Amino acid sequence: MGSTAIMWIRDGVLIDRMHINPVAFAFASFLYIPPELREGTDLETLINFGFEKSGFSCADKMIMYNRQRRDILHPVHEAAGYYNVLASEAASSCQCFPGTVDLLRDLSQSGVRNYITSAVEQYVLDAWAQTPQGLLIMPYMEEILGRRYNLSKGKDHFQHVAQELRGGTIYYVADAVAEIQAAQKYVFDYNISAIGFGHVIGAGRVAQALELVKQAYDRLGADSVPYPLLAGNLEIDMERLELADESKMVPALREAGAQYVVSGNTSEIMPSLRRYFTECSVLPEKEGAHRTAGVDIP
Repeated sequence: MGSTAIMWIRDGVLIDRMHINPVAFAFASFLYIPPELREGTDLETLINFGFEKSGFSCADKMIMYNRQRRDILHPVHEAAGYYNVLASEAASSCQCFPGTVDLLRDLSQSGVRNYITSAVEQYVLDAWAQTPQGLLIMPYMEEILGRRYNLSKGKDHFQHVAQELRGGTIYYVADAVAEIQAAQKYVFDYNISAIGFGHVIGAGRVAQALELVKQAYDRLGADSVPYPLLAGNLEIDMERLELADESKMVPALREAGAQYVVSGNTSEIMPSLRRYFTECSVLPEKEGAHRTAGVDIP
């Protein structure tokens, strides 16, 4: 087998925090919109927009939303900076998906190079790498690739890894349709095999995220945003959320161009990915192991 690299999305693949990010995006956006311009914009709308645009950076999402609403959210760079702080604070208690650390360790010991690819600013990722979350997986990471000068998520990151790999295959594990679509442009240039990570987030997880984000907002203080509200006024109508279930998510990832899709609940999905890598001979098969459900292999 030739040289192999795996490029991982941090939020939603390695770390189970994708219920946090859209809610934090909604809060950060709403609290940077002047009250007189909030008509037609509420937390439910912003949470749905955050899920819909999963895979893009917070700043890019805010710019996209502004295009729809004639620049009601400003200044974007400050709002995105606040999002980074708010989301990190709210997600501090989040964990890796069960089985993640063991899988990364075994892949690394098998000679696979692991990379994180993210649209988040590099300095934010470097700080995260020193947290308990980051320290768990950093021993098995070749490099964390974030947004830095002349290097951004997408083509830049794929090219960077391909140059270091000097041949071989890049497996790209992503949970967002936009991320899979972006990879399709460079499949042949950089020998990329895109894998969809079909982890479903239900209303209960969003409700949990809402409480975590509200608590983080309280800890940071209302004086840290230009147009604050009392946390008690930051409620949402769960019936208005547009959440994808597995019957929609898995086909969407396939249609976006994922060569394979792994799915399952929080405890099942990483073992399913392990089985896929074993089937592909990226990992040696453990004695007594057998092929089971949860892996979409044609």
